[in-house]
Amino acid sequence: MSTCGWQLPQGARLNTSSDVFSMTSIIPSAYGDMPHSTLIRIIFMGTELHDVPDTLNVWAKQCSLQACVKTLSSSVVNGTLQENVTHTMLNQTVVDMSSPDSESEYDVYIKGGSDDLYLFGMGALLSIRGWFGAIFTNGSATRTTTDFTRSVTDPDRAVVVNLTVGISSGETFFDTDIVTAFYWNYYEYADGLNMLMSDLAVSMTTAFRGFTGAEPVNGKSSSLESYVHVRWGFAILPVAIVLATVLFLIASMVMTRSSETKLWKSSALATLFHGLDHDTRAMFDLNDNLEQEKKQANEVRVRLKRDAPDGTLLRAEKMAC
Repeated sequence: MSTCGWQLPQGARLNTSSDVFSMTSIIPSAYGDMPHSTLIRIIFMGTELHDVPDTLNVWAKQCSLQACVKTLSSSVVNGTLQENVTHTMLNQTVVDMSSPDSESEYDVYIKGGSDDLYLFGMGALLSIRGWFGAIFTNGSATRTTTDFTRSVTDPDRAVVVNLTVGISSGETFFDTDIVTAFYWNYYEYADGLNMLMSDLAVSMTTAFRGFTGAEPVNGKSSSLESYVHVRWGFAILPVAIVLATVLFLIASMVMTRSSETKLWKSSALATLFHGLDHDTRAMFDLNDNLEQEKKQANEVRVRLKRDAPDGTLLRAEKMAC
């Protein structure tokens, strides 16, 4: 294995060909080597291109986060807020702070589209730079079996992942989970690094706008609400039918009770009596209740009479005494 590597003038490096990916964070120093509004610069390097597998292709890419002022055109359509960026301003001034002056002001002022000055205090700027410096520590992704003998609890080697993304596959050793995220995005998407940095900028903007103490903006908001208008005229017919059915049922119940009509609902005798001669039916009329009529029916035997003079179909052969 070769021990040669690659290095950029800014200090970013790949130590050997086994280091397939690296992330180097550059925080603006006190000597004003970067624009005053720069929060952090990150240099990414790698030995594999996104769409060229199994070939040594060394590449490098630099991304930066800067404080800026954006002019927004906002509107609310059907309760949904829509915002379009119409203008963006940066402060590209490089401030030399190698010899600090107690009377000098090192706050960041960014001019807006309407010549208004927006302040980004030096205290907030240094705090954000320190936070980025702690989160985005330098790290690399190594694909070699020699480093896998080290413990994942070592402070400088924390993540081992068996990847199958894009053209990259196999066990890869990462220094930090932040390096893992950028490495994954680079191989998974054609513009993965830019996409992840853009998402980071959007998240920071959202945090600034929603932070405690943010300036509220008064306005009007409208939302869509459903309104149902009932036209009761169409309900007259079905309601009248239901009421008439209920009244008919009640009237039938009252008339049946007042006439002392026997309940034949669960008995088949009513249909069996059809066609019997008058004398046989008269015998059943003498019984007082349905149970007696059922007992009487068990003893009746009938025969079909097709030529009966009175038009009946059935005539009893044997009657109970």
